[in-house]
Amino acid sequence: MRTVEIYVGTTLRGSGKGVGKGMYIMQSRMPDGRVHEKKAAVEIDGGTESRLVLYCLRDSLARFQYACKVTVYTECTYIAAAINSRWPEAWREKGWVNGRGAKAKDSGLWRDILWHLEDTGHEISAVAGKHEFSGWMRANLPRLYASRDIFTEMDEAFIDSVNNWICRQTGPAVYGDREQKVAPVQL
Repeated sequence: MRTVEIYVGTTLRGSGKGVGKGMYIMQSRMPDGRVHEKKAAVEIDGGTESRLVLYCLRDSLARFQYACKVTVYTECTYIAAAINSRWPEAWREKGWVNGRGAKAKDSGLWRDILWHLEDTGHEISAVAGKHEFSGWMRANLPRLYASRDIFTEMDEAFIDSVNNWICRQTGPAVYGDREQKVAPVQL
C-alpha cells in the first residue's frame, strides 16, 4: 500500500469565524524513489480552522483512486483527535449526533471524507502540531489569493526555519500584477 503525507495549513486559528485560506501539500513516494507532490489552496467565508482543514482534507483525498496509507499533519488538534479517535464513524452511526446529543458540526464534510476513505480503502491517521511546512504556509497564506496559483508567490527555500525569518533580500518583488518592496520579516 502506497503511503501519502498530507500537510495542511490555515490562516484561521481556533473556532473564530472569518474569511480564511487553507492549503495542503500532498507527498507520495513513487516506486522508483521519486517524491510526487501536489499543492492546492481553498478560501472560504464564514469558516473556522476546523472547516478549512476539512475542506483541504476532502479535496486531497478526492485525488486518489487507489488505497493509500494516509498521514495528515495539521496544527488543528480537534481534527487530529477526531480522525485518530474515529469520532466521525461514531457520529454517522448515531445519525450525525455527537456524544453530547447535539448535531455534529461539519457533518457534510465528514460524510464526504468518510465516503472517500471507504470508496478507496484508505487507512488514515493524523498528527497534531507544527509540521515541516508550517512556517512556509504561515508566511505565504495571508498574502495570497487562493484563486491564483499561490505557489509561484514565494518559494519555500526563502524561509530559514532555524531563525524563523523569511530570507529574501530587500528589493522589488512582483506579486501577480503588483510590485512591492520586500524585506526580511520575523514570523
